[in-house]
Amino acid sequence: MRQRRWLEFLKDYDFKLSYHPGKANVVADALSRKSLHMSSLMAKELDLIE
Repeated sequence: MRQRRWLEFLKDYDFKLSYHPGKANVVADALSRKSLHMSSLMAKELDLIE
């Protein structure tokens, strides 16, 4: 259902979706890992405060 909604929304736009496999997308991987790591650290910090 969710995918169908996105398809309906995006069909009116002219765009090209590009896939960058594994090692070609190192920067995006590093940035996403950093945010995940930071959120887990913040959760641990909140536990310590309480």
